[in-house]
Amino acid sequence: MRQGHAADAVREVLRRLYALGPGRMNYSRERLARVLASAGDPQLAAAVVLVGGTNGKGRLVTALSAALSRRYRTGAFIKPHLKSIRERWRIGDRDVDAASFTQATEQALALIESSGEQLSFFEANVLIGALLFRAAGCEIVVWEVGLGGQHDACNLTEPFLSVLTNVQYDHQALLGETLSQIAADKAHIVRASRPLLLGPPRAGWEDAYAEYAPVVRSVCAKLGATLIEVPLLADPPSWAQHSSLPGDTLALLSAALPHLAQAGFPLADSDTEQGLATLRYRGRMQYTTLRGHPVLLDAAHNPDSLRWLVRELQSQGAGARYPIVFGCQASRDPAVQLAELKPVCEALVPIEVPVLRPCPLARIIEAATALNIAVSLPAGFAPNAVPQDYDIGHVTELDPPDNRTRWIECVEHALSLGTSARPTVICGSIYNLGEILRVFETES
Repeated sequence: MRQGHAADAVREVLRRLYALGPGRMNYSRERLARVLASAGDPQLAAAVVLVGGTNGKGRLVTALSAALSRRYRTGAFIKPHLKSIRERWRIGDRDVDAASFTQATEQALALIESSGEQLSFFEANVLIGALLFRAAGCEIVVWEVGLGGQHDACNLTEPFLSVLTNVQYDHQALLGETLSQIAADKAHIVRASRPLLLGPPRAGWEDAYAEYAPVVRSVCAKLGATLIEVPLLADPPSWAQHSSLPGDTLALLSAALPHLAQAGFPLADSDTEQGLATLRYRGRMQYTTLRGHPVLLDAAHNPDSLRWLVRELQSQGAGARYPIVFGCQASRDPAVQLAELKPVCEALVPIEVPVLRPCPLARIIEAATALNIAVSLPAGFAPNAVPQDYDIGHVTELDPPDNRTRWIECVEHALSLGTSARPTVICGSIYNLGEILRVFETES
C-alpha cells in the first residue's frame, strides 16, 4: 500500500474507532465477551499476565514488556496513550505499526458492526489488542487493567499470574466510596489456584494498605487463589541497581520472575537488566525539554499519585519549589489535588484544555486562591474571558489542538518560569499532557 493510501487508511479507521466514544461505556464484560467469542476468543491465544491497581500498573506492564521482549514474542496493552493511539499496543516492546493497527482495527470494527453490540471505545481497544496479539503470534501478553477489575474488559483474559500494585481512591462513582469496596472490585482479577502478587505499600501508605490488604486476602481465599504479599526489596538484585523505577515496581517485577519461569518464560538477569535499560514509559517522572525549556512530565491525576510526585520532588532538595502547570477533568476536585501540590508549588499556572470534560479554569483558580497558592498567568490573560459554551468531544490525534481557552499561551508562560535546577512540572491529567506534547514536542 502506498504511503499516502496507508495514511488515509489509518485516518479512516481512527475516525470510525473514535466515533464509538466514551459515552458508550458500560461497566460490564458480557457484550465484549460475545464479540470475542465470535472471533474465536483471540484473548486466549497467548499466556497472560494481568496487572491491576490504582497507581503504578503501567510502569510494571512496561517493565515486564521490556524484559520479556528480550527473549519472547511479547505483547503489551498499556493505556491511555499520549500522542498516538498506537502507543496502547506494543509487540516486541515497540508500538504497533500502522499497517497492523489498521488491519486489526478494521477487523474489530467489522466484528462490532456485525454483532450489533454497542461496544465502547475502551472495549474496542481490548478487542483490537486481542486480534493484534494473536495475528502477531505473541507467546505472552501483559495486559493493564482499565478500570477496577471485576467487570473490566481486560478481565476476559485468563491470566496465569495476576498483579495488584496497590489500592487507592479513584473512580469511586463506579468502584465504591471506601478502600475496602474498591479493593474488593480490583482483587477480582485473580483466578482459582493461581497466584496474585500484592504490591508493597509505599512510604506513607501503610494505613491504606492495612485497610485494603485484608479485603484482598478475603477475595483470594473465597476464589481459591494464592495471595503473595510482596515486600520491598531489602537487597536489590544486580539487574535493579541502575534502574530508576520506584521500589514497589522493582519488588513486583522481582516477585514475578519465578512465576514467569514456572509458566515457561524464564528470564536471565541480563534480559531483565537490558530490558530496564531500554525501558520507555513516557509521561511518568519524565525529565525532558519542550522547546528548549526543562520540564518534568508526570501523569499524576489523583491525590495519591500527586502525593508520590511531591515526595519525589522533595527528595531532590529540601524546600525546593517549582512552577507547576495544572489542569484536571471536571470529575476531579481541584482543591483536593492542589492541596497535595502546595508544598512544592512556587507558582501555579492553571490550564483548561478542551478535551473530554475539563475542569473550568475559574474553578481551579478559586481552589488555588483558597489554598493561598500563587497563581501565575500570561500578561493580559483574562480568565473570565475563557469560553464555557464550547462542545467538548473526544479529541483525537485527527483533530487540530483546540486553543479557544488560550491554554497554549499559559503553557508557554509556564515554560518561561522553569530553570535547569527547578524545571516546570506538568501534571494533573494525562489527556492534557498528550495535547501539550502534540503542540510543544519537536518531532525527532
